[in-house]
Amino acid sequence: PGGGADEKFDFAALDAFSLPACARFAEEVAASKRPVDMLVMTQGMATFQGYTPTPTEKGGLDEKLTLHYFSRILLARKLAPLLSQSSDGRVLTVLSAGVHGPHAGYATDFDLRGNYSLKKAADASGFYTDIGFEALSAEHPSVAVAHAAPGIVATSWGTELPGAVRALVRVLQGALGRSHEDCGEFMFRALYNDKLGGGGFHLLDEFGEATGQRTALHDVARESVWKDTQAILAKYM
Repeated sequence: PGGGADEKFDFAALDAFSLPACARFAEEVAASKRPVDMLVMTQGMATFQGYTPTPTEKGGLDEKLTLHYFSRILLARKLAPLLSQSSDGRVLTVLSAGVHGPHAGYATDFDLRGNYSLKKAADASGFYTDIGFEALSAEHPSVAVAHAAPGIVATSWGTELPGAVRALVRVLQGALGRSHEDCGEFMFRALYNDKLGGGGFHLLDEFGEATGQRTALHDVARESVWKDTQAILAKYM
């Protein structure tokens, strides 16, 4: 629905490659004393680049892992106390629920510095998201937390890809993808679905419907992944 005359919208730039910037942003939101009922995160990138750390002052972690996981879990964890004060706080991170595989090297190469590949970066991001956001929901049981897979969407995704690959992606998007408006409608269903309210962690498919499809190693890796995540986030909390 359109905004009424009495509604106010604020926009702020955020460098999601920078964990300190994400921390400051969350702290500024908290300091504003304004209520927070929903947090939706979709930041990401698509390239063929190898392991590419951000500058040390931004966190020094791989760019893809930073955008897809660390920036998101940091924002969510910093804002979770405010979301807990809402009558129906909800978090939605849109990435790859039910689509990605497990990252078998979670214990020996958590940040992918030792043995990077495009598949490992994609799997690790989704695998860590399942575990990290599930742990977040346990810390804040009144907040409903969801990880969703959007499916194929006809957007400008992949602008950094080589021209020939980008052209193929656009063909596939045109043939198989849905519009970003339709995707947004399905994703936002989770934010207004009474079945997902009242807390808990939920995996969602491209229609915004709950699916219990966790990857192999989820239970085995849970403690290790969350411990390593907390160690990275500690300096920003």
